Amino acid sequence: MVDANVELPGTFDERMREEAAAAGRAALEASLQRFTDTQRDAFWNAIGLYYSTRRHPGAEEAGLQAAATPV
Repeated sequence: MVDANVELPGTFDERMREEAAAAGRAALEASLQRFTDTQRDAFWNAIGLYYSTRRHPGAEEAGLQAAATPV
């Protein structure tokens, strides 16, 4: 008999990633509250610039997907 409370490994991994991402976002938002709006905007602009330059891990895959996506 299969226990109804047992998760499949893939489902468990996905749930753990989602929970970790949510906790990370909450921690980031809480830490950014001590800065002014201008400083927070500068932070998010720097993040956007970093990712738009494709220097982050996985940039090659993201670039290939962007190139393959019709506009």
